[in-house]
Order: sequence, then structure tokens, then C-alpha cells
Amino acid sequence: MLAASSLATWGAFMWCSAAAGSTVPANASEVRLTPSDLVRISDFGPVFPGAGERIINLSPDRRMAAVQVRTADPSSNRYLIRIDVVDLTSRGPSRTIDEGGDFTLQFVSGIGGAEVSTGYAAATPITWSRDGRWVYFLKRSAGTTQVWRAAATGELSEAVTHEAEGVDDFLLLADDRRLVYSSRQRDPVLEDALGAEALRGFRFDSRFIPLIDDGPQESVIKRVTKAIDMPTDHPREATADEEREFVRHVQIASAGPVAISKSGRSAFVSVPDGQHGLNGGKVAVRRESGEEQVCNSADCAGALAIWWTKDGNRVRFIRRYGWGNSEMAIFEWKPGRSEPERLYVTQDLLLDCQPLDEELVCARERSADPRHIVVLNPDTGRARVVYDPNQGFHRFSLGRIERLHWRNEFGIETFGDLVYPVGYVRGRAYPLIVVQYISRGFLRGGVGDEFPIQAFANNGYAILSVQRPDASLLQREFIGRTHDDKSIEKLIDRRSVLSSIETAVRSLIDRGIANPLQIGITGLSDGSSTVQFALINSSMFRAASVSGCCWDPYQDALVGPGAAEAYHESGWPELINYDSDFWSHMSLIENARRVSAPLLIQQSDDEFRGAIASYIALKQANRSVALYVFPNEHHVKWQPAHRLAAYERNLRWFDFWLRGLGDGHEWRSDN
Repeated sequence: MLAASSLATWGAFMWCSAAAGSTVPANASEVRLTPSDLVRISDFGPVFPGAGERIINLSPDRRMAAVQVRTADPSSNRYLIRIDVVDLTSRGPSRTIDEGGDFTLQFVSGIGGAEVSTGYAAATPITWSRDGRWVYFLKRSAGTTQVWRAAATGELSEAVTHEAEGVDDFLLLADDRRLVYSSRQRDPVLEDALGAEALRGFRFDSRFIPLIDDGPQESVIKRVTKAIDMPTDHPREATADEEREFVRHVQIASAGPVAISKSGRSAFVSVPDGQHGLNGGKVAVRRESGEEQVCNSADCAGALAIWWTKDGNRVRFIRRYGWGNSEMAIFEWKPGRSEPERLYVTQDLLLDCQPLDEELVCARERSADPRHIVVLNPDTGRARVVYDPNQGFHRFSLGRIERLHWRNEFGIETFGDLVYPVGYVRGRAYPLIVVQYISRGFLRGGVGDEFPIQAFANNGYAILSVQRPDASLLQREFIGRTHDDKSIEKLIDRRSVLSSIETAVRSLIDRGIANPLQIGITGLSDGSSTVQFALINSSMFRAASVSGCCWDPYQDALVGPGAAEAYHESGWPELINYDSDFWSHMSLIENARRVSAPLLIQQSDDEFRGAIASYIALKQANRSVALYVFPNEHHVKWQPAHRLAAYERNLRWFDFWLRGLGDGHEWRSDN
């Protein structure tokens, strides 16, 4: 078992409320929030925006913004999708300029290099015409994605492209008369080659991912670049110059943050040779002559957005800040000075911030506030909401939220949020559910959004939302000092995460908030790995629920050769080099008789095969386990009806196992 960290060893355990004005008071409303209410929240922009992915799309005069909004409807199992235009200079209502279309799934390069769907919504490219009259965007309908345009006045909306295989991305050139876009075409040569191989039988190689499919992950599609001369809708092959401009557009969008001043100086993140990513980079300025000035202060590291002040003499940027990077701060740096000046700090999550004179327009989330748009003055700290698609959300009863800071047994700064039960009574101990593994922004349902935090709070639960501790901060000296068994070093990151959770839960027990006999734990993806590890290495939890399971010795055979190699490089043992010390701390099959907590598994049809052996082993050991498989789903469940079903089943699961509510029939039967 993993021992809890002691306060004597690591100093004072820090518990503190959120900064003034951020702690959410108990809502006086009598409207009870249900799982259905959470599912129907309106969202805009990608959940986790990548480099170059916009949430807010500003007009050329920067007075207007366009956003795509999606609202889930579980009854029809569809999304209501629209494009709204927001006036940033007034308090007037937004204007809808387009409605309809289908949910567009995000695809990424997965472990091993195969293209897979995450289940999250894809970013929707939106572009204004230079004269501000039109808004161009991607819209999926009838199985394909096309470029559409809508008049900014809302008077007209029409398709611009009509590609059989759809459109991936587009660029409106500076003259407003040419649209360049990437599309896909079926390649007859690739199709013939794959068909011929099928007749002979496919050789099992790195193209296979048995976990998600029974055939090779090999595309017969090739990408092509086309152009349209506006206002016609007749496509043609893009010229060499147009294709170069399009490629340059894609490269700029995927690069790190950069800003160009009126005098031609560029501000960017300078990443030293041999390092990857922006976290190790520092804010820098490059003159037209090529001379660079780098801000070497620690406060200049990890900029997420960069812009110049209106006078062009100073650089401003946003970075994560504070205890465990739990805050966001805006700094100002004058090139040539050694240290930047901190202007503003908040526990709110700020996304896609863009300059608006001396102010910023940002997408903002708060722990009890879904995403909305604000205009923020960094000098005064004042912010005004200019767009909120969920204005009625706070009619619901919400649990009070307290920001917590602590260290785990390895000394790593960790933070999270305690959500009190609605109607909390001081001195009463409540059942507690742990939700993982990001606690920045709106506390909805954890990563993957399957564990309805405020619905739990409305049903008498306390919830601990935990931010995953940074694995890069683990120091090797902590390993040798903490554990005699050197084989455990291979799972040290899992130990660190579990230690963060156990340390926080024990403190909540000590405070009289959590009942030690009613502790549940949940997780998706990395969070489900934590749950699996916790069920074997901790006696704290009385019930568990995961989406995504399970890691066991034969995983090489399921994830495919490409992904298996990637896992081996990160320290996982090869199938042929069976490591009993490793799997004795991780495998549910090997530890089925030791697992005492009931386990609910709600999994997609393209990942559930990884859970079958563990499920069967737990059943054979007479353990309480239930497995549900959702069709046409991915790593994250995207269908509204499935999301609602997962929410409601999680609520019933914990009601039964932690509180003894319900007859438990559905958990005792395989039917």
C-alpha cells in the first residue's frame, strides 16, 4: 500500500480559499441542477485549443467577434449548432448569422502515429472578409465538411465549396477574391494497392491497432490544394503561389505565439536548442536586422499569448503562474530590462486572449462559470462580459467551491478544488468523489466530461477536483529516499499522482468534511490509469468509475506495434520481458482478488477490448464490476445521449455503493 505523506515531513499542509471574489458562494436558488442540465450547456471553441486554434474570431476593425456555438440535445442525440456575431463595443445582444450543421470530430495523431478521433469537437476555422461584410467558416452537413459564408448582417448564408470528400482547412487571400482550401480525393492507385493486398491477406505490421479496428490503418485518400475565384463557385487547381501562401498560413497557425509591432519587430518565444515545447522558452524580441533580445527572467518563461502595447515599445504576455501553476498572470516587459512587471493575476482560465487597443478580449472560464467572452483591462483588472451563451446557468443551486493548495509526498506543488454539497452543514461528514485530472476553468465533469460535478453536489456529495501534478517536476532523489523497492521507480509518476489524491482526501477527512468510509474515485484516460493503480495500491476508495481501461501485461498485442514501441520508450516493459514487480503494482488481472472496490467501466466501442480481460478476471474473482460499451464512440464520448447516460449511471453507481441507495439490481446482473 502507498503510505500517506506526513505533514511533519513536508511542512505545513496549505489549504486556502480562492482569491477574493473567486470563491463561489452557495447559490440561494432552489432550482436543482440535474445531469441533463449539465449536458445541455452551450459550448464554443475547442475544449483544449491547440496552437493556432481560435476560439474568438475578430473582424478586421476588431469591433466584432464571430464564434461557433454548439448545444447538446440528448433527446434527439444531436447538437444545435450556430454562428453568433458579438459586438465587443456595446452591451447589445449577439446576432445569429447561420444555423444548422453536424458535430465535427477532432482527429489527432495518436501514440504510434495513427490518425485517431479523440471524440472532442474539432476547431472550426472562421475568417472575416477584409471588408467585414462576410464571415467564412467550415460547416459539416450530410456527411461532408464544406466552406460556407454568411453575411455579417445575418441576411444570407450559403455553401461556397462542394467537394465530395469535404474540406479540411481554407484561407481567404488578402484580395478577398480568392479562396484557397485543402480537400481530399480518393487515390485510385492507393485503392488498387490496398485491394490487391486484401486479396492476399494483410501482413500484420505497424499499420494495425487491434484495439480499435480489425484491419490496417492505411488511408487511400490524398490531400490536394484547390482555389476558387470569388464570387464564382467553380474550383480549380491552386497555383504554385497560392499553394505556398496556403502552406505558409498553416505553418504560422501551428507555430508558437508571435506578435509584430508597427516598426516591424517580432515578439515570440525563444526555445533553446535541444528543448521542445514552449515551457522552456523565454519571451524574446527580434529586430528587422535579425538582432535578438531575450528576457531571461523566470517570469518570462512559458508564454501562452504575446502582443505589443499600442505604442509598440513594450511586450505583454500571459503565462501560468503561482502555486503549481494554478493561476494565470499577465506580464509586461520592456526589451532591454532584466525583469518583467506583473500587471494582473487570476485563478480564472483565460483562453485565446487577443489585444483590443490597451485591453484584451478573452474567452474566460471560472470554476462555476461556463466559457464566456470578456473584455479585460490588465492595468485595472476590470473585466466586462460581452458574450455569455449560458446566462441562465446560475439559476441552479451550485455547491460552494474552495481552491486548495498542498504538496504530495514527493514535495510537488499540487492544487485542486473542493466542491461542497449543496446545503452543506458544518460538522457533518459527506461522501466524497474524486474527479480528475484538470482543475482549471469550469468544473463540469473532469477530463472527458463524464462525472457531473455539480450534479453530484446537488445530490449530497462533496467533490475533490484534482489537478494532475507535473511529472517533469519529479526528482530522482525523492525516489530513493521514499521507497526501498527500486522496481517501483518505473511507476513513480503513478505514485506521485496517487499521493496527491490521497494527501488531499486525508486532509478533508481530518477536517470532518469527508466520510472515510464513503470515498469514490473516477477518471478517464490518464485518470483511469490512476484509478486502476489506486485500486491495487490503496485501501482508501470504496467505489470507482472509469472511462477507458485497462493496462495489463499483454497490452503490446492490443495497441499495435507502433504504439507499443512508444510505450516501451517511456518505460513500460515489453511483453517478452515480463516484469512481475511492475505488473504486481498495475495489473488488474494479477490483482483481481485484492481489488475490493466496485468498478464501473463505461467505454467506447473502439477501446473496450482493452477492458475485457480485466473485467473477466474481476468477475471470476467475484468482484463487483460492470462494463458498458457505447457504439460509434471514441476516447471521449461525443454523442449527447451517451454523455447523459454516463452522467446518470455514474450518479446511480455512487449512490448505491457509497450511500446504499437503490436496489443495485443493474449492477448484479450481466443482462
